[in-house]
Amino acid sequence: MKRLAINPPELKDAREIGYNHAIIADGTFYMAGQVAMDADSNVVGDDIKTQARKAYENVGILLETIGKSYDDIVKVTTHIIEPHERYYDGYKEVYLETFNEPYPCHTVLGAHQLAHEDYLLEIEIEVPLTDEDIASLNPDGDVIREI
Repeated sequence: MKRLAINPPELKDAREIGYNHAIIADGTFYMAGQVAMDADSNVVGDDIKTQARKAYENVGILLETIGKSYDDIVKVTTHIIEPHERYYDGYKEVYLETFNEPYPCHTVLGAHQLAHEDYLLEIEIEVPLTDEDIASLNPDGDVIREI
């Protein structure tokens, strides 16, 4: 089965720092943790709601690149700095704005620190894909690249 790397131009070029934003392998869309970062490497927001909205916006960009939506997500893992304070006071509101019933599986983990001292959370998702989903993707050698 072919493997595809996904790197939309609306997000920071992850390849220049040694990773891909997402990989499709064995019928699953795996995503690198998304944070409140814009394409120019700026941290967006200094509160949990603003950062969660930006991180989920980045997730949406990746999903749109492969023709999927938040409704297709089956698993979310969220790493939050000080989750006992920020999960119920901010993050959960954004999560419920993003997802509808039936909700995906969701794991929230407390983190001591993330890759940048200003990040308050990092979000990872998984989406199962059918053979038809994968066949519909047209690798262009850049945004969607066969690896």
